[in-house]
Amino acid sequence: MKINKFDSISDSKEFSRVYQSAKKWHCDLAVVYFLESDTSRFAAVASKKIGKAVVRNRVKRLFRAAFSTLSSDLKDGIYIFIAKSGADKVPFDKICKSFRWALKRMDSIR
Repeated sequence: MKINKFDSISDSKEFSRVYQSAKKWHCDLAVVYFLESDTSRFAAVASKKIGKAVVRNRVKRLFRAAFSTLSSDLKDGIYIFIAKSGADKVPFDKICKSFRWALKRMDSIR
């Protein structure tokens, strides 16, 4: 499944580069990283602290869906969303609202 115009990130070197030099913002559901770039890329990360595989995959699906609803308003760049515990119990509209707030704070919305 492709996310509109955004590709996914899979290389660990790219994750490391983003973690080192990107803007970072904590919201109640996730830690959001944003690095301005010519390419548009996205990753949703859920560690084992979140829960078992079914729960982690559900959180990543929710994050991808929320990101795709916001992607038309975003600047080009690399985005990484790292889930915090409790993100699986939150309704979808709250996830979208939280992400929009965090992305506004990071000045990544056009």
